[in-house]
Amino acid sequence: MESFDKINLIAHPNFEVLATFRYDPGFARCSSTSKEIFEAPDPRLGLRDEESRQQITNEDYLGYLRVKKANFNADLLINIQHPDVWKQTCKTIICHSKEDILQVICQRFFLLDEQYQRIRLALSYFKINFHISLKELLQLLIENLINCKEGKAEYDAKLQNMVNEKQCYKMRVLVSQTGHIRIEAVPLPMKPILGLTTDCENASTYFIKTMLNGFLYHNSVNWDVVISSESLNESAFTRFKTTSRDHYTRARSRMQAAMNDLRGSDPLSPVSQCEILFSNKAGQLMEGSITNVAVIRKDPSGTKKYVTPKLTTGCLCGTMRHYLLRLSLIEEGDIKIESVTVGDEVLLFNGVMGCIKGTVRTKY
Repeated sequence: MESFDKINLIAHPNFEVLATFRYDPGFARCSSTSKEIFEAPDPRLGLRDEESRQQITNEDYLGYLRVKKANFNADLLINIQHPDVWKQTCKTIICHSKEDILQVICQRFFLLDEQYQRIRLALSYFKINFHISLKELLQLLIENLINCKEGKAEYDAKLQNMVNEKQCYKMRVLVSQTGHIRIEAVPLPMKPILGLTTDCENASTYFIKTMLNGFLYHNSVNWDVVISSESLNESAFTRFKTTSRDHYTRARSRMQAAMNDLRGSDPLSPVSQCEILFSNKAGQLMEGSITNVAVIRKDPSGTKKYVTPKLTTGCLCGTMRHYLLRLSLIEEGDIKIESVTVGDEVLLFNGVMGCIKGTVRTKY
C-alpha cells in the first residue's frame, strides 16, 4: 500500500484534505415554549461522544478508527423506526449569554468532533504540517457563516441573529499541503427542510427524519443505484476525503449514462438522487462515489441487519459510517460485489444528507 500511495501522491501534487458536513439549525432549535430555551436531539441518539472528546484531548487521532460502541442502544434501531417514541425526549439548552449561543451553534454542526478527528488523521497520514484545535476550527466555521450574512451589524449582533435563522449549509473545510485552511458554506435547498421543521414536534424527531430517514419504514427518499462494472484501485485517495476525486468523477459520468438509458432522459440532462457503487480489485464492495454504503442482510433468526464494508477494502473512513457503527445501527462485514443484484435495497449515507435508502437498478 505504501508504494502505491507514494505513486498517487506524486500523481496528485496539489490536492487538499477535505471534510464536508452539515450545519442545520434544526439540530438545536428554539423551543415552542420559550425563545430562550433551545432543544437538541435526545442524548441517546449519540451526537456527542465522550470517547471522541477524550481522544481529542489525548491527541489520539488513530482512535477514530477504533470504533467504541455505545452501551445504551439495545433498542435504538427499533425506537428509530417508531419516531413517536421521541416526541417528548430532547436535551435543553437555556440561552442567556454569548457562551450559551455558541453552545447552541456548536450543536448544529453535525458530528463536529468526528469531523475534526478525521481531518487530523488525514493530515497526519499525508504528513501535512498544520495544527488547529477543535475550538479554533469551531470559531472559523462560525466566522465563515457570519460572513455570509449581509449588512454592517457587529459580530455579536450577527451571532445573535444567526441563532434564530433556519438556513442549512453544507460546510466544506479544505486544508492544503502547505497548511492553508479555507472554509466554504454552501446553502442547502430549504423547501423540504422547512417542511420537516414544521411537521416534526421536536429536535429528536426532526433529526431522525432528516438524518436517519433510511431506517424508517415509511419514508419518501429512495435513490436509484448503479453497480459499477469497473473496479476501483484502493489508495489513500479512497480511504481519506480529498479534492483528488477524478476516479469518482469518471464513475459518476458512467452513472449518468446508465440512468439516462433507464429513464429515457436526454444524455446531457443532469440526473439527481443517484449513486454508483464500486468494488475493489478483489471483488469486494467498497463504497459509493459520494456515500458509504450498507447492504441489507438477515441473521439466522430472520432479523434484518445492515452490513457495511470493512475499512480494509479501501473504503472511505466516513464520519457518518463511524457514527452508525458506534450506535450499532450498522455492522462491518465482507460483501462480494457479485452478491449485490438488481432490485436489492441498500443504505447510503454521508455527513451532509444522512442516511437514505437506495435501490439497485442496473449494472454498468
